[in-house]
Amino acid sequence: MTPRPSHHPLRTSIVEPAALTAERRAVMFALLSVWFEGYGEDYFNEELGDLDHCVLQEDPDTGELVGFATVYRQEVDIAGTAVGAFHTAHCILERRFWGSNGLVRAMVSEMVDRARADRSGRLWYWSYSAVGYRSYRYMPMLFIRHSPNADQTLDGLDRALRDHIGRECFSQYYDADTGTVDWKWQGYGLTEEARAISEAKLDSPAVAQFRRLNPRWADSVEILCLARLTDDNLTPFGRRWFPATQVA
Repeated sequence: MTPRPSHHPLRTSIVEPAALTAERRAVMFALLSVWFEGYGEDYFNEELGDLDHCVLQEDPDTGELVGFATVYRQEVDIAGTAVGAFHTAHCILERRFWGSNGLVRAMVSEMVDRARADRSGRLWYWSYSAVGYRSYRYMPMLFIRHSPNADQTLDGLDRALRDHIGRECFSQYYDADTGTVDWKWQGYGLTEEARAISEAKLDSPAVAQFRRLNPRWADSVEILCLARLTDDNLTPFGRRWFPATQVA
């Protein structure tokens, strides 16, 4: 029998890497392993050492860790423009809590707040790689201009940053021509449970459009997503999630 979710909102916190104890890391890896197989716990723990911060969600009734997002920060100069990106490597939530967008909202809100507070003139982005529509959908939901987008041409700066992130984060597994990541790892990919959920919405027009952008999703090929964290790039929905009035 599937456990029923708590009736109370999940408790969300943003922590530094040092706060991730061995016990917490083990739970995080177990959550990840529900959806991806062949990742490797040693590699996962190695990744955590380079984190900028981590978003955690806990069941307030039990204190159980039920979701997390790992965020990395990159800063680079591209053709004389100072840019930076908050890159999400993993954003995982137990399926019984999927009725909430709280994890993604808290994660991106922190990025937007940091971008708004930065007075250096650096242009900030959010980036992540999406293997399925559930991950990709936050791009069109929150941002006017974003990549990938079948209806928009990627401008030079955005493309240059996307390719920089692709090379830095994914090395030889990144294909700049398609903006995709093909790990080509023996035994790595979506679990059967993840594939079953993806297959369940084949008749959705939005899912069909995503699959045209990433036709090799079933082979665990990921597509690199990117959007500017600027107020003029927020959709009406994005402005409701991240109101500018919250800036001091």
